Amino acid sequence: MKKQMSLGICALLAVSMLAGCGSSGSGGSGAGQNSGGNGGTAQSSGAGGEEKSQGEKTVMTMTTLNGGTNDVFAEGIQKEVDKFNADNEFNVEIKLECYSNDNYKTKLTTLMASNAQPDIFYTWEAGFLKPFVEGGKVYPVGDIFNSDTEWSGAYPDKSVFGPLTFDEKIWAVPSVRQIVVVAYNDKLFRDAGVTAPTTYQEFLSVCEGLKNAGIQPFILPCGEAWYAGQLLQQLCNGVGGKEFYEYTVSDKVEWNDPRFVEAGTMLKELGDKGYFADGYLGMSPSEGFEQFNNGGGAMLMCITSGVNKMDFAENEFYEDIKFFLLPSDNPENNGVNVGSIGQTYAISSQAKNPEAAAAFLKQLSMGDYQQILTDNAQVSITNTEVSLDNLSEMTIRSRESFDQMTLYTPWLDRIYGAGEGMEFNNAAVAILGGTDPKEAMDNLQQFAIDNASH
Repeated sequence: MKKQMSLGICALLAVSMLAGCGSSGSGGSGAGQNSGGNGGTAQSSGAGGEEKSQGEKTVMTMTTLNGGTNDVFAEGIQKEVDKFNADNEFNVEIKLECYSNDNYKTKLTTLMASNAQPDIFYTWEAGFLKPFVEGGKVYPVGDIFNSDTEWSGAYPDKSVFGPLTFDEKIWAVPSVRQIVVVAYNDKLFRDAGVTAPTTYQEFLSVCEGLKNAGIQPFILPCGEAWYAGQLLQQLCNGVGGKEFYEYTVSDKVEWNDPRFVEAGTMLKELGDKGYFADGYLGMSPSEGFEQFNNGGGAMLMCITSGVNKMDFAENEFYEDIKFFLLPSDNPENNGVNVGSIGQTYAISSQAKNPEAAAAFLKQLSMGDYQQILTDNAQVSITNTEVSLDNLSEMTIRSRESFDQMTLYTPWLDRIYGAGEGMEFNNAAVAILGGTDPKEAMDNLQQFAIDNASH
């Protein structure tokens, strides 16, 4: 039943978006994988496809994410673009365009379907990227990467390319590992007389203890549906561990399997008991981080790349913000956690100069951008020398969570793309909005059946 994203699925869903990282019209906000602009970013008249020129230079487009925790990385990419544009041997100029996380998925799919994809584009791995590869939309960057011993040598662990390899070819280049953690305010925990949980039942007791103390237990900004989806997926990890995850990503998956329904029931219980902050179904991630930083809630689930939204000296709770992985009642399932590679870029098969695009990605892999990633709580997967001197105490605390990992389970909207992946996220929101978990998962299963027939 594993029907992943169709290139044409969003052809009729084209949305009007403003190009450029300085745009506030890209919509939404989020962590990790989103509102707010980057004032100095270059604008472009459009993405991909058509030839554009400025003077004697060939202009190539590049897309990335902005908003929320992504702003600092978009700004870093822009700095690298400026350096590349000032001095490259290809007579190429790159124009950067930025979009919020949820909007970008639809935007990129629409551009692919209309054969107007950007020359270089931010992507996710596995089932998000694979349909583009199968549709002939992606350039096999591995052909250049593998022949460049300096570049390929910067990646000591080649397994990170596994989710980006199809038909024995590498189609995109990542820079970091990311995992989902629960950030918590230890002062509010102490005020309520609770401590970080080691089992799921203890987690429920912590939520109840916080609520009884008049403290909002958990902030879940469902204004972007993937926040609900990643919590539901982590509950699935706790229910079934590695075995269930492998079933989830297999061709045999049925989305109304009782284990999905069990995890959905657990999610509904959290909402029904009032553990989530008021207005959470419409809350943007930026609003969620702001509320957490102001002590308006004791816990917030986020990607490690989102730590930079809490990591500033003015945060009165700076010393009190700590992290744990959402635990399971089954010890064998602890450490089976949502996470994967990140900061991944691919090259279009229509790129005006694939060699120039690859040279820019090599610059990202081996240049100053790696320091920006490191300084902002990212865990680099290259051996590019970076200084750890600027790592904040909060970043160090968040990085300790990686030691507890036993299995990375990539976000399902990355594995299944804009089909079942995004519908899984929507099912999670529907459950929190009052839909019976069995009904929500039945609906998802029916969607998968209908999607498979197209």
